[in-house]
Amino acid sequence: MRPICVAAALTIFAAACSTPHDGPLMEAGHDCLTCHDGNQARRWTVAGTFWQGAHVTLTDSAGRSFTLRGNLVGNFYTAEPLVFPLTVSVEGRTMPDPVTYGGCNQCHSSGSTSSGATGPLMLPGQDCMTCHGPGGVATARFSAAGTFRPGATVRVAGNTMTANSVGNFYFYASTSPISFATPQPASVNGQSMEGGAPSGGCNGCHGGGRNL
Repeated sequence: MRPICVAAALTIFAAACSTPHDGPLMEAGHDCLTCHDGNQARRWTVAGTFWQGAHVTLTDSAGRSFTLRGNLVGNFYTAEPLVFPLTVSVEGRTMPDPVTYGGCNQCHSSGSTSSGATGPLMLPGQDCMTCHGPGGVATARFSAAGTFRPGATVRVAGNTMTANSVGNFYFYASTSPISFATPQPASVNGQSMEGGAPSGGCNGCHGGGRNL
């Protein structure tokens, strides 16, 4: 399959889209597939935002591979039929896990996360369980996760972890299964949470250690 270049798409849309609010330059950093689902707007299979000129290479499970290039605001997108999961690389740097959802900006905004990394340091303060919970798009599954202060000792239902350099902590569902059918005991640095934790998505209420 010959490479697909976003520049061609820009040419197609240029006549119809005269402002960044309605066309190839729109909503940089937002999850494009929220609207580009085939109902509200033309369906893209993969879309996101990195930096201007970034080369994003997609390889699907059928072995098809092609490269997209970020436009003037870093947006890239394709309607090419793809077989998920995908292997994705940017400028030759391959993501560590297969990608099961084509809306790249759900985790990455303008080529980064808030910590500039994927993995344990990504998106401190955001609800980790949105992607890492049951039915989420991430490969790793957590039973509980959140963000407090770096170095904080977090205990949930008898499981203990020290928050990392950006304050993130997480308990893998495979090794620390936790049921929240009823609230579970939780504490940070020995300070217990009144009434217990009602769910594993700690950042749903606490963003970056607020409201302790």
